[in-house]
Amino acid sequence: VVGRDCISLVTAHFRLDGHPRINSLHEVVLGDEFMYLVFPDSYGDLHSYVRQRKRLRESEARRLFRQVAETVKQCHEQGVVLRDLKLRKFVFSNPSSGWMGIKRQ
Repeated sequence: VVGRDCISLVTAHFRLDGHPRINSLHEVVLGDEFMYLVFPDSYGDLHSYVRQRKRLRESEARRLFRQVAETVKQCHEQGVVLRDLKLRKFVFSNPSSGWMGIKRQ
């Protein structure tokens, strides 16, 4: 049985569709008991990136934080509240780690 939470998640993605910093939802697959959401490939998350680098230059930290803040702002403007905000939910959408999007779980 697909619950209300799943429907809310899919609805939120459709409200945010087209924003460059929100991962697009490629497909929704309904199974017997579960709903599967298919997203594009990502190239690591912000948590792993920060741990690997150990230190970030102020300019890089500012650039990344600005992307996080812009993404959260866009979600809030569309009525989507991110209740469980973590660095792991921000993923890089290109291999050069320059452009981030948010991954919803």
